[in-house]
Amino acid sequence: MFRRLGRYRRLGAASFLSCACFIGLAVYGWGVSWEQLLGYVTVVVVLLSLLLAMAALVGWLLHKLNRRDD
Repeated sequence: MFRRLGRYRRLGAASFLSCACFIGLAVYGWGVSWEQLLGYVTVVVVLLSLLLAMAALVGWLLHKLNRRDD
């Protein structure tokens, strides 16, 4: 069981490293400024937070509707 979890951890680390390299290439090679990059990260964090909040709300509503039927 732990060997399988280790395999996925290595895959996650490799994905994180490749993403960091791609972002570094965008800043260094393509001339994207750090301010633009920070703006993009802010937008992504806000949108993901909204998505998680909406999913939590829908889950809570479904839970309440299922409890009401009992």
